Amino acid sequence: MSESAWIEAVSRLWPEAEVSRSPRGRRPGPATAGDEVREFVYLPDARRARLLLPLGTPRAAGTALRRYSHDLGVRARLGRGLLSAAVRTGLPQRFLPDRMRVRASHPAGESVEHRLSEILGRRVVVSVSIGNARANRKPVLQAITPSGESLAFVKVGDTDVARELIRAEAAALEELAVLRPPGIRVPRMIRHESWRGLELLVMSALPTGVRRLRPSGAVPVAAMSGLSAVAAEVRTLAGSPFLDRLRRVPAEIGDPSAAARLEALLDHLTERYGDLELRFGAWHGDWTPWNMAWRRDAVNLWDWERFARDVPAGFDLLHYTLQQFRPTTSWTADLVWSDGVLAALEPFGVGERAARATLALYLTELYARYVIAGQGSIGEPLRPQADALLDLLDRSRPRM
Repeated sequence: MSESAWIEAVSRLWPEAEVSRSPRGRRPGPATAGDEVREFVYLPDARRARLLLPLGTPRAAGTALRRYSHDLGVRARLGRGLLSAAVRTGLPQRFLPDRMRVRASHPAGESVEHRLSEILGRRVVVSVSIGNARANRKPVLQAITPSGESLAFVKVGDTDVARELIRAEAAALEELAVLRPPGIRVPRMIRHESWRGLELLVMSALPTGVRRLRPSGAVPVAAMSGLSAVAAEVRTLAGSPFLDRLRRVPAEIGDPSAAARLEALLDHLTERYGDLELRFGAWHGDWTPWNMAWRRDAVNLWDWERFARDVPAGFDLLHYTLQQFRPTTSWTADLVWSDGVLAALEPFGVGERAARATLALYLTELYARYVIAGQGSIGEPLRPQADALLDLLDRSRPRM
């Protein structure tokens, strides 16, 4: 992501401030008397930035680095832990050359840090991450006290797509607070609101630790099954709300050729599996090793913006298995339809025909997600993945 995009994003979080880059290798001059100044350092640098760390609060900056998802290996965990400990001393921040300066004239206008401090009842500073260019990209903040206590994570909707996803996640967190899926810890929604033209979703911070309590290959099958079961029903495919929803997707696709190909694929699946009884249930929608962390005997699981009911049981397990073969454009029919992928569904008690139907429907669901999100200029990064999935589905018909 370009440095100008970082500055633009932070400018929306400090809407009445001047946001600029401090020159490489030179500390900015003193602020005008009465100004309120915040500084951030790019990590690792402005050209390859993945994170903005708050300068002047070394304990908070160290906490921002202590996040460990299940996909991190031992070396990466130790490296991140050592970097976090070093940053807490304040010394590395003095030598990181690329910085961003936020200056607001007094009386200072409201910033996202001011608003979050009001919501959380304590003074906080934030770290900022944004992610790679894609349709659902959005700023994600960690709200941390200056002493280093993580209080919340905050998703910021600054595009129509991001706002829609944040609203979906807010609704999901409310529903999950009632459903309470076994073996899963879900963030608690603290506040969902519109602020200065942005959508804010403030969630409790789920704890993670540097120690790996499960081997990297451990898959939380029991937790996935438990989540599916909180909304379990048995239906034929032809009589399911899931198929009805997929049937509406072609009308939303702007490319007539792609819409016709999807319509033909759905006809094929209905003819082949319409009479098949499947177990439907809830799924997370993006359950991957990098969206979770084990915590004793439960799974801390975040990013619920794709949560849905009425999907075939096993979708989360297929997503978890296949998304580790990145990028999606590299998937082949031999990989996707391998015995190992189909066998992954065995814990859900499905036979061979149901397993093939579930896999075909998962790929179709994923294509529907990508093709809709890939429309418009903001969705351009997703179009190659959508095209590759549709080609894969066409090639896969003999195996369905």
